[in-house]
Amino acid sequence: QTEVQGIVARYEQMREMVSSQQRLEGGTVRIGGGATAVSFILPEAIAEFQAAHPQVRFHMREAGSSEIADDVVAGHLELGVVTLPVRDRELDVAPLTTDRIVLVARHDHPLAKRGRVRIQDLADQAFVAFEAGSALRQIIDSKLRDAGVEVNVVMELRSIPAILRMVSTTGNLAFVSQLGMEQQGDVIAVPVQGLRIERRLAVVARRGVALSPAAAAFTNRLHSLQR
Repeated sequence: QTEVQGIVARYEQMREMVSSQQRLEGGTVRIGGGATAVSFILPEAIAEFQAAHPQVRFHMREAGSSEIADDVVAGHLELGVVTLPVRDRELDVAPLTTDRIVLVARHDHPLAKRGRVRIQDLADQAFVAFEAGSALRQIIDSKLRDAGVEVNVVMELRSIPAILRMVSTTGNLAFVSQLGMEQQGDVIAVPVQGLRIERRLAVVARRGVALSPAAAAFTNRLHSLQR
């Protein structure tokens, strides 16, 4: 009987939560993502969502995809925007968008001035890179390795703005998300023949656990903006 009472109590608690949030008059969306998501994907979606639902609050965490996925599984976050693949069977995965990764250089770099840049031209060039072990770094390294090219990583940073600033000041090269390339001044994207680097981003939630009304509505808004 005690167990039954506990189930009833939890049901009543859930019903009260749904009742208080069913019109999105309140609630908190707990969401996490990597540097690209936090800097270039979530801000626009959150701004539009809060314009329609100003009482909904956001708790946002920036971390690597594996950490975000772990936090969703553990219940610390309701939603995560992560780089695929994620292998955790406790997650529901909804593909969000494809992110193109581009080579960037300062406008006066020798490669930026060439009409044709080949993959082999990247060999031994000095690069500013994302942190070792991050999902995006692994994708970039894998593509370069498949092409038989080894670059000289002289610095590792976490965020795209920091990497672009370092490219501008040092003249080193980098690979970054195309999403972060708007209005970058003297840093430009440099096409490389025969090299295409992409990653798939997805929204993850804990399998078998219903999202709060606010989180469910925000997920729909996030997907609609990426179509």
